[in-house]
Amino acid sequence: METSLIRVLYVDDEIHNLTSFKANFRTFFEIYTAQSAEEGKQILKEKDIHVLITDQKMPKMTGVEFLESIIEEFPFPVRMILTGHTCMETVIEAINKGQVYRYLTKPFEADELKGIIESAYDLYQFRKSDGDTLNKFRQAFENFNDAVFMMDLNGHLNELNTYGLNLFKVQRSHLNTLYLKSLFDHTSEYDKLYKQLVDTGVLIDFPARLKDTTGKIIEALISATPIKDGNEVIGYQCMIRDITNQKETENLVLRAIIETQENERVRMGKNLHDSVGQKLAALKMFLEEMSVQYPELKDSEVFKKSKETIAGTYDELKSICFNIMPKTLEVLGLKVAVKEFITQNQIKGSFEIELNIEDDFPKLNTQLEIAIFRIVQEFVNNSMRHSKAKKVFLTFRSNPTQALINLKDNGEGFVLKKAFSGNGIGLKNIHSRIQSYNGILDINSNTNMGTEFVISLPLS
Repeated sequence: METSLIRVLYVDDEIHNLTSFKANFRTFFEIYTAQSAEEGKQILKEKDIHVLITDQKMPKMTGVEFLESIIEEFPFPVRMILTGHTCMETVIEAINKGQVYRYLTKPFEADELKGIIESAYDLYQFRKSDGDTLNKFRQAFENFNDAVFMMDLNGHLNELNTYGLNLFKVQRSHLNTLYLKSLFDHTSEYDKLYKQLVDTGVLIDFPARLKDTTGKIIEALISATPIKDGNEVIGYQCMIRDITNQKETENLVLRAIIETQENERVRMGKNLHDSVGQKLAALKMFLEEMSVQYPELKDSEVFKKSKETIAGTYDELKSICFNIMPKTLEVLGLKVAVKEFITQNQIKGSFEIELNIEDDFPKLNTQLEIAIFRIVQEFVNNSMRHSKAKKVFLTFRSNPTQALINLKDNGEGFVLKKAFSGNGIGLKNIHSRIQSYNGILDINSNTNMGTEFVISLPLS
């Protein structure tokens, strides 16, 4: 590969970072630098950039926002984030919104980054290729370190390189019966992919959960460009990039963040109970003692109000501690904690919660039970406060490999796209918790049709 032909744009608001980057790579690549998103966009208009690297923390526009803003106008440059601030939410946002190829942390290792840029250029060439460059594509077909294949308009795989055969554990002799749809863990996900491919004519890093012939899950990004006979599309050339290890790492970090938050909740709840709770108990005891020493106080309106206020405050403190971390969940587990939560939140004739949980629903890992409890909490609270629901249905089932949870209400519902694109913090928190345990969340909702969450979580 003639690396000098690779044009790289690096965007960073700190001039010394730009200077250092150029010094490291100018002998290998054609380097362009920009101190802002606006300056970067101008360079993209003037130069055919192959690889785009941007810092995340910038004053006017973050790296993810910059990459998201240029996807439509400049879809082909391969995008990477280079930052000194590792935040899992930013990683996920970068992959989903900015279609980021790699997320790299500072300080970078020059030799490693040089290899990544060269691999990114291979991906750029693939994205730019079409039916006219098919012969050139075939020459590199077998040596490509991603699953590369040809697919007809019906989704049938005509060819699959050696890497792909090994990845999906497929015999070459069985290719004549292999369809892309059969590689998907959920066919509904394939339907979304195919619709996008038909509507736009191209796919770039479509996230998908696939499986090999043994049932092993493969987290992947799928790209596809059309093969044409004149102006007619006759098929697609496609690439599947295995990001299973990357996803596992992301989920581990995300889970660690969530578990750290839960540990902090436990500490806060204990401190509240031990400090404020004890002082309220002492106040109650002092008032009782005063009523013995001064019997005339019992009939005092102020004395009665004081006792009622302390009792009410103590009950409110218990409720706060339960919401922070119910002791029942720690000691007796998920089933009992959910039943206690229902008792506290159900109002007969106004807001009812119906629980259906299998007798043999298994005892789960403590952290997973906490995650499920938080999801139930969030769903019920949203149903009460926002959807104006009158009834919520909670169903817990299991099979040998999965915990299956169905949460449903009869409220107003919502438009899914708006909920995820807006300030739906609760919905994003639920999605993050499920993702951190390699689970799947399907949401069925629309205006005036209620909301349903269908959740599957692996037991292993």
